[in-house]
Amino acid sequence: MRCVIVASGPSAKDFVPPVGVTVIAVNGAIEWLARADYWFTLDASFDNLGRMQQRRYGVKYCAAVSDHIVLPTGIDRYKRIAGRGEEPGRGTPEWWVWRWSAVLGLSECIGAINTGNSAYGALGLAYHLGADRVALVGVDASSEERVEGGKPNNLSHLPLLFESALSQINVINCGAMVSKLPAMSIAEGMEWLTQ
Repeated sequence: MRCVIVASGPSAKDFVPPVGVTVIAVNGAIEWLARADYWFTLDASFDNLGRMQQRRYGVKYCAAVSDHIVLPTGIDRYKRIAGRGEEPGRGTPEWWVWRWSAVLGLSECIGAINTGNSAYGALGLAYHLGADRVALVGVDASSEERVEGGKPNNLSHLPLLFESALSQINVINCGAMVSKLPAMSIAEGMEWLTQ
């Protein structure tokens, strides 16, 4: 299976997914994407709970949120895996990994997703779905406004999260995130997915 994970970083503006590629929309990307096969979140915010209530036809909705959160009927729930070690120096990407209780690497346990960021959780979903190639679109790790509006929290830890999965899954970056992931333009990435 070939998969594109679409988040809301500004580099995803006007992105149209190619035919024949599985699309996982992250959080608010579902509002503007032309099509999606899955929607995923690790974030039980008011907005995301609303998105779960007002689902798009033909999209499978998945969430890995805290056990105490009551999800609407019809949402596929994954166990959210979180953990913390010793607190590193404040303000560093490692501190943000610690702050968000992120777990590096993708969970090997069926039905479980490691936490850290919803786009990273979507990579865990793609892994469980059996994806052999994954392209990231709109995973910019910046503080710039999202495509659908609003600004994200600190995302400096995203490179660490995605890099930690490189030994488990073949993933490329088609966004603005600076990382050790292979980087391609969106056009190159979509061609890579459909080869």
